[in-house]
Amino acid sequence: MLSNSEKIKRYLRDLPPAVLGIRNIDSVQILEMTPGSYNFNYHVRVNQKHFIFRINIEQQSGLRNQIEYEFEVLKFLEDYRLAPKVYHFDNSQEVFDFDILIEDYLNGDHLSLEDSDISNAVELLVQLHSLDPVNKPFVIWRDPLVDTYELARNDLLGYESKKTADKKTVRLAKKLLAKTEAMVLNYRHLFHADSLNHTDVVCDNFIKTPQGLRLIDWEKPRVDDCTYDICCFLCDPAEMWCSPKVLTSEERVNFINTYAYLRRKNTDHLMAKVNIREPLVSLHWILWGASKLCDLKERRTMPELLQAHEEKSARYGRIANPENIEKLLVSLRFPD
Repeated sequence: MLSNSEKIKRYLRDLPPAVLGIRNIDSVQILEMTPGSYNFNYHVRVNQKHFIFRINIEQQSGLRNQIEYEFEVLKFLEDYRLAPKVYHFDNSQEVFDFDILIEDYLNGDHLSLEDSDISNAVELLVQLHSLDPVNKPFVIWRDPLVDTYELARNDLLGYESKKTADKKTVRLAKKLLAKTEAMVLNYRHLFHADSLNHTDVVCDNFIKTPQGLRLIDWEKPRVDDCTYDICCFLCDPAEMWCSPKVLTSEERVNFINTYAYLRRKNTDHLMAKVNIREPLVSLHWILWGASKLCDLKERRTMPELLQAHEEKSARYGRIANPENIEKLLVSLRFPD
């Protein structure tokens, strides 16, 4: 049986060169493979051009056509210098057992939570959220705040059903949802599906290329209120996924002030919306990490991804700590 590396080499040699934006295919090299939480990511060089050849093992978005959807989103973004250029997708599963996507390999370091990096991230999100997603075939959260509440509630239902679910985490999550339920109904009118959101804006998904900051891993973008991406970037669990460091209160305020200024939004209004929504986004992250730990303990992790998840177990534990929910309960702030 051929390895994935051999299959990739054969697959690329059989592709029309024009698909990859080149005239001929003279050489194909597999430089490295990095397993993600849901994919195998192969860094390949065809002639002198570098690509990511991604094998999608598990559907993060829940969409059956996730690879095709991601391809269409990247095509939409192609002229805006926000994301990798995409070349090809294949959901036939004739060569591989899973869907595949080919996009540019972006060379550069990941984002850090330093001042200069944060300002670049703000500018990228402002540009992304300023695009017009109307009449595009994108997933839409039409009632963003309610939809976020339902996301966290469904996360809890899924987590609670696991045999090794932590009782303290379940109890605290239920308490947080109970405290936010009335708030969701009272303030849902403030949130509107008017921006294309990446929805997974952690530092590891930003690449500092020579041409500027870029976002990768467009597996589950949607049209939503801009506050989802802002809350994701600012919430402690998402920051802790990449680093033990989290932003200070002053840094968070500066982020929101800068974003509001660049998009000509009312700063106080934006701050209030972030304070309303962020606890639910944080809870989603916490329960995601906690569920991944349960899957490892219960041997439910897909065999192809087992090693990648085992290597990330410390990161899952960092964000799944029930103390993170206790902090959310203490810091709940709703508008008067």
